[in-house]
Amino acid sequence: MAEPGGARPVTVSDVQQLVRRKDEIEAQIKACYELLEGGLQVDDEIVEFGSVNANNFQNLQNIATVVQHSEGRPLSVTVIRGGRRVHVGLTPKRWAGKGLLGCNIIPLQR
Repeated sequence: MAEPGGARPVTVSDVQQLVRRKDEIEAQIKACYELLEGGLQVDDEIVEFGSVNANNFQNLQNIATVVQHSEGRPLSVTVIRGGRRVHVGLTPKRWAGKGLLGCNIIPLQR
């Protein structure tokens, strides 16, 4: 089978790689959907994540530790969204991708 435009033929390996990518993308979408369904949204500013808050936060490893110890159990998370404090629940769990959240948390530089 040849690709459009006369490029090299598509191999079984190419198809297998596409299937793996499709599975990874579907897993990421599912993880993001579940995360958003839990109430966390893009651009939320996290001010409390389980036992981690502004007073004891040192680095992202603090959050990673809480996530690892909370797998399968709900965590209380407080965010600033649109200038208001909002409390949301989040349950870390395994999925096909990396980590237990399905998203990246980025520290703010102030």
